[in-house]
Amino acid sequence: MKLYKSFSEVKDLLKDKNEEHHCEIIKSEVRNLLEYFDREFSCNKVDVLKSKYPRYVALYTKYIYKPEVAIRGINPSYFSCRKYEEYKFNEREEDRRVLSLKGLHNLNAYTLYSEPLYHHYLVKDFKEIRNKEFIENHLMGWNNCFIQSGGQKGMEQLESDANEIDTRLKNKNSSNLIRLSLEIARSLDYLIQPKIIIYAGQPAAEISRYWGNKKSLKYMNNRIVSTEWGGFAVAVQHFSYPESNKQGSYRKSRIDELLG
Repeated sequence: MKLYKSFSEVKDLLKDKNEEHHCEIIKSEVRNLLEYFDREFSCNKVDVLKSKYPRYVALYTKYIYKPEVAIRGINPSYFSCRKYEEYKFNEREEDRRVLSLKGLHNLNAYTLYSEPLYHHYLVKDFKEIRNKEFIENHLMGWNNCFIQSGGQKGMEQLESDANEIDTRLKNKNSSNLIRLSLEIARSLDYLIQPKIIIYAGQPAAEISRYWGNKKSLKYMNNRIVSTEWGGFAVAVQHFSYPESNKQGSYRKSRIDELLG
């Protein structure tokens, strides 16, 4: 399976290809990556990890080649509730929503599944900056890691549990699945080539490597950087926080500034 580590590899893929076919060529690569992750997630070598983390979501939106905006978060929380409460949690509805977002699809999780705070504030911000049509037709979204875990520290707990499982089973299967997701997410950046890519939350921005290691969110937010394909990248506060928050307010104005 081809994982893209730089935009130059994408240029090689498209070299000597008619430009009118680029969209479908890239779509085929994206489909291949998503199907590969699904096979790896579905195989029994990660059954122990899946017993605690049984779901994943890759794309939050339909495929759009060179969208105006792509948003890359940290990893999925729940799609059917605002705050996880075990006694209220509707597992069947959660399964249905997650399954609806499998592979390439034509949905927009942000507008369709409004319960998560991440979706609520993202839609609120972009409706004020643009409108709902912009969100549904000019914006893509995915995460650093596709495996679903709930709560503010969900990704940290997922990584900790994966390491514990690998240590116990004397392999790297769980950690390798997380790593594969990160590599596919980075490949999507290069393949899809958004005009503006927004890294939502400090962990998402750090993994992008645009601002170096161990930089504060404020440092990264103040430095818009150019991407290899001629777009721009910015780091903002995670959309789970309200726009009325001081940093959240700067989030919206920063995005508005980039969209022009």
